[in-house]
Amino acid sequence: MRYMKPILLTVTLCLMLGQSALLRAESPAGTLVGRITYAGPIESGQVVAVTRDSSFCGATTAIHTVTVNAKTRGLQGAVVSIDGDTVPMADSPRRPLVLTNTHCAFSPRIVAGEVGQQLEIRNDDPVMHNTHISMGPRTFVNVAMIPASRPVEKPLKQPGIYLVKCDAHKFMRATVLAFTHPFFSVTDDTGAFQIAQLTPGEHVVRVWHDTLGTFQQRVTIPTRGEATITIEYPAHVDANKK
Repeated sequence: MRYMKPILLTVTLCLMLGQSALLRAESPAGTLVGRITYAGPIESGQVVAVTRDSSFCGATTAIHTVTVNAKTRGLQGAVVSIDGDTVPMADSPRRPLVLTNTHCAFSPRIVAGEVGQQLEIRNDDPVMHNTHISMGPRTFVNVAMIPASRPVEKPLKQPGIYLVKCDAHKFMRATVLAFTHPFFSVTDDTGAFQIAQLTPGEHVVRVWHDTLGTFQQRVTIPTRGEATITIEYPAHVDANKK
């Protein structure tokens, strides 16, 4: 009889896990599919002089903060997130977010992940970079990355916006956004995005861009199936005020 309680506990736990997975599978959920467009002028990029490692980085470099697809007018690197209640997602291991120093630039320039997710920093260049990441006045990580050095990993501990720079090359900039939920997406090079497993009903779509700013729009998610939207980015908002 002394073995009965552990057996019953194991069976009960298995049933609970099975019911949880079944509820997730049976819960009605929809998907938001869309594109963020930009009607403003397409910039050629700001050209700045390179004062260090110019033999590898080049004498000058062009900084592109607003990248628009010429065919779709889609805005690359906008972060789309959903406010409101959502369907529980199945538990699964999250891959580390990767931020790479490559060709004297950060790639990708915009990264989004969840609190607790590992951020992996790499250096693929034959020159030293000093990756310095901060949130407000607090430093999140400040590490010198010599050529062929091992990647550095650190978990995102707080939600919000992390600013990334290279202390060795002042023109290198990137941004990491950390959310407390998985319902977000970074637009691709055509401005497209997709967010799945949303509860049916009205939601607030929030769009953020590091240069153009933040705005929001309401959308109705169907019971299963997709809602498709195209959102044109206004040029007058200021992300630094959000």
